[in-house]
Amino acid sequence: MPDLSFETLIESRHAESRWIPKHVSDYEYAIKLDTSLENAYALRKNIAYSLQYLEFLEKELAELKLTSVLYVMIYKSYVITGMGILEGLFSNKIKSHGWWPTSKLKSIGAVQSSKKNFDDENQYIIKTELFRPVEEYNLRMDLDGMISKLTHHHEALSVNHEVYPALHRLKKFRNRVHLQMNENQHDHDYNAFDFNVKKEMGQILHEILTSSAVTDRPETFDFLKVNCDGEE
Repeated sequence: MPDLSFETLIESRHAESRWIPKHVSDYEYAIKLDTSLENAYALRKNIAYSLQYLEFLEKELAELKLTSVLYVMIYKSYVITGMGILEGLFSNKIKSHGWWPTSKLKSIGAVQSSKKNFDDENQYIIKTELFRPVEEYNLRMDLDGMISKLTHHHEALSVNHEVYPALHRLKKFRNRVHLQMNENQHDHDYNAFDFNVKKEMGQILHEILTSSAVTDRPETFDFLKVNCDGEE
């Protein structure tokens, strides 16, 4: 595909050839997923859509002159989308290896005693939770739990161990999809996202997505190389 500029996307230009990202199917075929798992087909599609969107964001950043706020919002979209891709990939890998936590007990409620004095200074409450046996089911695991699980199973991704502390740092940015989740009046997106955060996200994505445990077609993710020092 020729190296076409972002300018070809302008509707009024009527360009004979337009820039387009890689086809969704290119990304689908490049990602190794355990397709025997429930909803793996939909997950593969969603990961491919998100990768195509990241490729578009890289094009925007490379060729558009924007306001500082718009740059920040692109960085935010980039990081949140990137973490979503990894969360989907991680969930499939963890389930495929049988590392996802399960339970055969279902909570049906809890009972709580009134306050009791057991010493001169403190009062205590006894709370008892009741469970009933059920068929085994998957417990909830958040992104932080997935990263911690993979930290102890490096073989699942076959990447440098330094990726995991970086993922823990970036994980907090995923929650900023909720606009109201701020710790103080200065904790807004403009102060949270910058080019370095976006670049680190791109570096991690490139390292994980080009791992032999994740793909046999690492060249599919060459658009992420702009985030890697010493690579073009």
